[in-house]
Amino acid sequence: MPANDPLVFKDMAEREAAERSRLVGRKQMLEQAKQQAGGYLSTENQAELDRIIDLLGLQVVDPLYREVQRALRETHQDVGDQVDGKLPSQQTPTPWPDPIDLTPDEKEFAAVYGILIRERQTSPDRTKPDIYRRFSKALSAARGEFNGDKELFLAVLPILVEEGDKTNEDFVRTEHWATVTKLLVARGVAASDIHLRLKTVNELESLVGGREGLPSAISIELPDLEEYSDLEIQADNLHAIQAIYFTAMLEELKIFDVVEKLVELFQLGMLPVGKGPAGDYLYTYWRRSADRISEVERRNLYARAFGFPGGDAAQGNPNTDFNDLWLRFVSSVSSFVRQLKVDNLLRANVPVSISQEQVRKAGRDLAANLSLHGYGIAYFVATDLQNSVREFITLLSDPEIRAAYGARDWNQVIEQVSTLELGGARNGVRYRTMATAGAVIIRWLANRANLLAGSSFVDVVDLNVLRNPPPRPSGSRATIDPTDYDLFNACEQWLAVTGTPDMQVEEYAQPKEGPTLTSSPVRIPTVAKDLLESVGIQAGVPAGAYPTNGYGSGNGNGKRRG
Repeated sequence: MPANDPLVFKDMAEREAAERSRLVGRKQMLEQAKQQAGGYLSTENQAELDRIIDLLGLQVVDPLYREVQRALRETHQDVGDQVDGKLPSQQTPTPWPDPIDLTPDEKEFAAVYGILIRERQTSPDRTKPDIYRRFSKALSAARGEFNGDKELFLAVLPILVEEGDKTNEDFVRTEHWATVTKLLVARGVAASDIHLRLKTVNELESLVGGREGLPSAISIELPDLEEYSDLEIQADNLHAIQAIYFTAMLEELKIFDVVEKLVELFQLGMLPVGKGPAGDYLYTYWRRSADRISEVERRNLYARAFGFPGGDAAQGNPNTDFNDLWLRFVSSVSSFVRQLKVDNLLRANVPVSISQEQVRKAGRDLAANLSLHGYGIAYFVATDLQNSVREFITLLSDPEIRAAYGARDWNQVIEQVSTLELGGARNGVRYRTMATAGAVIIRWLANRANLLAGSSFVDVVDLNVLRNPPPRPSGSRATIDPTDYDLFNACEQWLAVTGTPDMQVEEYAQPKEGPTLTSSPVRIPTVAKDLLESVGIQAGVPAGAYPTNGYGSGNGNGKRRG
């Protein structure tokens, strides 16, 4: 990095911008609601609006930054506010020597900040004692980690600075710094290692490439991960399930089969692809075939998570309750919002009154079910599947690949290859819509895990948001931070593309006692398992475990049997 360039911590800048954008959006929504109510807001909402206005007047609104800042001040390490990812020592327009001249306190601050992001401890909510207690413990552990491996942290930073300079962006991500250092510690690398630079660069490349880095260090960003955890609903499990559902729908669209076919044609010299990114990826994909998750393993995962057909019943317990719970929640949301519109209510075949508590119960039952089936390897596989889907879309969007099939975009490549090589194309609109709508629905459940699992009487759906949808803040995505209006749209889209009749929606919107669920998987005792299998019953797999259609409908036309 040139001597006159300051060090920018890019993830600090990104988190600050995202939080400020979120606060501005919420402020606009509350002010709009206040105006429509004749200048009146409830005491709780007015207090929230006043707090947001006060926060927006500060230099830094990122709650993670403010909490780390407060913790270091308690030990007389006063680090000021960052500006566009630059800590105070980097904000003065004077030459910066090499390595970057951060103060010792700033180095500790940035390292602790990165460790907390790496460990998904990014929501220090003081209003929720259990969450804040876990955050405080994580903060103490992060400071201990930095001080325990301080020499290595300080040795790695200048190397990452130089690597960042090669991109002409002059930045470092605190999360990368924390993760790379952790990987080096795990491999027994010391600050004095003569090959430290090479090893650091290798770990950084594997991390950024998503191939060999720690799976737990990769975010689901259909992927921002939440830290809230409840005995019944684990938000991280739902994030994993979100990515798995998204991938399962694209699997039905044949995206995996299409890529495999392209690799086969490339290997046989029948794909007109020359030297370039597409050829590089196809060759790498072929060379690393043994390292990938197989179709059988993916199908087994879909069966365990959603009860989708195609999995091996002997590999685990399929989620036999998913179809029913999913339809009940989607139908409850749809019916609840429809009844807000008088015209729809009068025209409904079976007019019903759906309450907030019915929506909460349906959401809680579904979220608890998905959380239970998101334990174990699910999160780690989800990070891998997420990377694969992104890489596939990039490959299929490559100009050489599109030109080979006369396609305008990656969707048409899938259609062309499926038609020519795989026996026919699937309904692309159906599965793409189901993938996106399902991802929004599951993310909404994850982001409101505490509200669904709690026993408070706070409305689970904000009527003001449904009646007057606020504009989406810049940089915000429905698959990461869905509003209640996004949820309603996703439910309506899902019901529409699956052809679910209105009568069935009204029927499933009615309350029903939910299934009995444990807060975590329960192992069947070996004696009981052997006894069941001795009489021909597969333990944990009841008769009729797999539904006829794995996407929330009983058969291909969207009508449920029975």
